[in-house]
Amino acid sequence: KAIGRSRQTVDAYIADLRAANRMGLDIKISRMNRLGIPQDRIAKRLGLDQKTIHNHLGEMPALAFLLNGDLSRGFSVSQVAEKHGWTDPMVWSLALEGKNDNDRFKELGWGRRTWDKWEFNDCDKRLGDDWPGRIPAQLIAHILCYFSKPNDLILDPMAGGGVTPDTCLAMGRRCWAFDLMDRPETRPEIEPFTWDISSDQGLLWPVNAKGKPDLIIFDPPYFDKKAGDYDKKSISGLSRKTYLEFLEAFFVLLKQNVKKTTRMAFINADWRDFQNTSAIEEKYKGGILIDDYLDILKKTGWYHTHIIQAPMSSQRFNAGVVSAMQKKNILGVISRYVIILGQEC
Repeated sequence: KAIGRSRQTVDAYIADLRAANRMGLDIKISRMNRLGIPQDRIAKRLGLDQKTIHNHLGEMPALAFLLNGDLSRGFSVSQVAEKHGWTDPMVWSLALEGKNDNDRFKELGWGRRTWDKWEFNDCDKRLGDDWPGRIPAQLIAHILCYFSKPNDLILDPMAGGGVTPDTCLAMGRRCWAFDLMDRPETRPEIEPFTWDISSDQGLLWPVNAKGKPDLIIFDPPYFDKKAGDYDKKSISGLSRKTYLEFLEAFFVLLKQNVKKTTRMAFINADWRDFQNTSAIEEKYKGGILIDDYLDILKKTGWYHTHIIQAPMSSQRFNAGVVSAMQKKNILGVISRYVIILGQEC
């Protein structure tokens, strides 16, 4: 008998604890499986053998049945997620199963833009973590809707806060995501990997797999914007020259490891060193602009078909900042682009 507790109480507590841990493992396995991550990589990521993964996956239909039952009784996605300890994106992936992209947009409460300016006031807090440089899930959903098909495999090489894999779950796409930050408990589906430009071997590909992506969504740090918020190993700490050299090497690596039909959505922003510099004093090649990216992309065999405006929020320019900029005639940057590219000119 434990001090102050009956054996029955202790046994029940331990059983509940084991059940909670098992449910946590089931959720991780289910999420990674739904995103199309092969079982051998799931096993390696979670420190288990493939037989264990296989056994857990066999139990998934029963778990999904319980959640679908609550959804059919009119409970909201967030209520079902909270009740069962699942994430909202996982429950959305169940709730929207079998629906087309238009219906998914409607269910998620998003208006679908049919023009080439995708501007959103806020990030959808249901998808992705609070993260430096977080982009709206609505932006990712538009890329998926126009430039991929249901069940396509999406590659996110710098996944950050997980907006892309979460949105892929909600939009019925598979996703392989990588990032230098390793968060196995909260983000097991984002596999740890560093694109190391300093390696003697050059940039390496993160996985040895037969599967190749249909679409790459590449949203790197916008040069040194928010550099102080990123890991020291991030490319945001590189010089202008080295940053552009990294992109060139990276685009070559992508081309060598994807299908000829693979498209890329490259998201980036103009960068100008406008701090304390009036607009009239800024110099040519003093920043990194869209033409710099386009030159590198074309040089490495990527050819753009669309340039979509996706402005960043101007909210960071508060009244005090705006007043100071006006006095010095400083012109800030909110421009951001989604450049869609293929490999045929």
